[in-house]
Amino acid sequence: MKNTLLLILFLIVLDPLAGAQTSGPDFDTVLFNKNLESANRLVEYEYFSQLSSSNLSDQPENSSLEWFSYNENQIWHTIGGSFTGHVFTIARHMIIDSLYTISDYKGIYDTTRVNSSASALSQANDQFQLIRDTCNLYFNSFVVLNPDQTISIRFLPAFQPSGQAVYGYEWEYIYDKTGKILLHQKSYSKSLTAVWVGQPRELWINYRNTDKPTLGSVFFVLSFRDYFTRIRIDTRISTSTNAKDKNGKYIWTHKMK
Repeated sequence: MKNTLLLILFLIVLDPLAGAQTSGPDFDTVLFNKNLESANRLVEYEYFSQLSSSNLSDQPENSSLEWFSYNENQIWHTIGGSFTGHVFTIARHMIIDSLYTISDYKGIYDTTRVNSSASALSQANDQFQLIRDTCNLYFNSFVVLNPDQTISIRFLPAFQPSGQAVYGYEWEYIYDKTGKILLHQKSYSKSLTAVWVGQPRELWINYRNTDKPTLGSVFFVLSFRDYFTRIRIDTRISTSTNAKDKNGKYIWTHKMK
């Protein structure tokens, strides 16, 4: 039942780029579409990671492992392992096929890709721990393999055990292709805002200290829009609203202030 609900939410949340937006002449559609595409990938990543890990939640031996996912040949891999020194040892390697069947994977995989991703995630977790300790919130981590072969580790607020959705913090650590050298660190942070999820209503999320919708703000909308009548990203110079049209299809509408 839990996996069925996850699948329903996943199918609802994916957002096609074409034919789903209107905007004013000065709105940065190119940047928004880039963030929308990235946010869709993160939603997909989160869904498959949670689908895999839900089978292991009652096994204490898995709680201390480093977990991450990646897609290869239309198959999602979720890996859990640990470091001894600089050596990453895989404890669990699962795959989810196109029929959403979860199984342990015993085949060949790209060890360089896995080791570099694990190394980047481990280092980023160490650096991000201070942020976690300061704000006392749960965050989701995402491993992203970039076109230039660098590795991004992104942190975005997770759905909290209290039943609240949180926005306002987004962090990215960018490593070289080995996952060992930190090249850049990017962040967007404002006062964290928690929103109760439950009663359907219109929701405005405050991004008025920036001129354009951030990746994290778009990810928040895609993740939680099914629980609200509409969600509006309110920036300093524009608003971006996501709601269903008369045919039940989600569309984006952008307006300059």
